[in-house]
Amino acid sequence: MPSAKNGLAALLYRFRGYILGLIAIVLVITPPCVFSTEIRSGVLIAIALYVVSAFLRVQSRRFIGEHTRGHVHAADALVTCGPYASVRHPLYVSNTGFALGLAFFHLGVSLWVVPFMLVVVAFEIALSRIEDRFLEKTFGDVWRAWAAKTPAFFPRLGGSACDSRRVPAQRTFWQAFFADSSSWLWLLFCNLLLVLRKVAVFYV
Repeated sequence: MPSAKNGLAALLYRFRGYILGLIAIVLVITPPCVFSTEIRSGVLIAIALYVVSAFLRVQSRRFIGEHTRGHVHAADALVTCGPYASVRHPLYVSNTGFALGLAFFHLGVSLWVVPFMLVVVAFEIALSRIEDRFLEKTFGDVWRAWAAKTPAFFPRLGGSACDSRRVPAQRTFWQAFFADSSSWLWLLFCNLLLVLRKVAVFYV
């Protein structure tokens, strides 16, 4: 039933933030790693994931210009420059990196990370497919030509077909960074919760 499928996709997209919040709550409830070696390794991996994901997110926001977290899909133009010249969903890749960073920060390098990884990756893939369907319906052959040469998640190697001099970024690095302040506050809040969770386990 296409209508039911479209309705489910719309709900998934509309409440994506709440779903990620629920996953974060489950992570906080999960007991943290207690082995020092695994903790140190997990923190180092988390920091690396945070840095790479933050850079990718800011670079993506530089090219998409004005953007808000709406409840419905909307796109005035198909963005194919910047990170979008190499990967179709850089923001979803960034979201996945942040989520996995939180899991490694809390659980260390352990098998407990695997279920969170599977859930987050499956969720982000589902969102990306919803977005692909929307963009294909909106931009048609233009989207199909871009998608045929641009992978969804793993960056395409080689030169970019986008001329960044002809299509420059709409924002500077710092403009894009501060425009996404809610993401940084949410990431900071989650990490503080996880630190408090560790303190509660180890010292209370």
